[in-house]
Amino acid sequence: MKFELSPKLRADLVCYAGINLSGERRVVDIHVVSGRQGADVPTAELKSLALIAPLGTRMILKTWDGEDWEAHPWRCIRIVKGHCFRNKEGNFVVRVPDLETLDKPDAQRTDPEREESYPLVEKLSEGTGWTFGREGDLKGRVKVIVIEKEG
Repeated sequence: MKFELSPKLRADLVCYAGINLSGERRVVDIHVVSGRQGADVPTAELKSLALIAPLGTRMILKTWDGEDWEAHPWRCIRIVKGHCFRNKEGNFVVRVPDLETLDKPDAQRTDPEREESYPLVEKLSEGTGWTFGREGDLKGRVKVIVIEKEG
């Protein structure tokens, strides 16, 4: 899996091989100076995740690594006030227990009675809220993870 990272960004990405933040766990540390460290994340093994990052950070999960990536399934997850929580260390966190459904940003498990999609948009620039994207299968298909500061 390919990572595209903003310079001077500090974040942690915790990836899980199963939905509901279960299965094999892989932690990717993103450091201000040294960049990405930690485990590789095989594409087939990304089904749920947690992003720990400062307010104003966004992550884009892309299933296509090309200029026309917005024509393929993708999802944007943002760390924004009111749609994240703080962990015991005081860092901002968003959890995504299923890459293909909309759950609350602090959910540990996907709600089987809700099973609704995140808001759908055609282009990244059209998205609002803490999460949105283009419809399609994401689990086991993410090729590129972009983590960047907004603005």
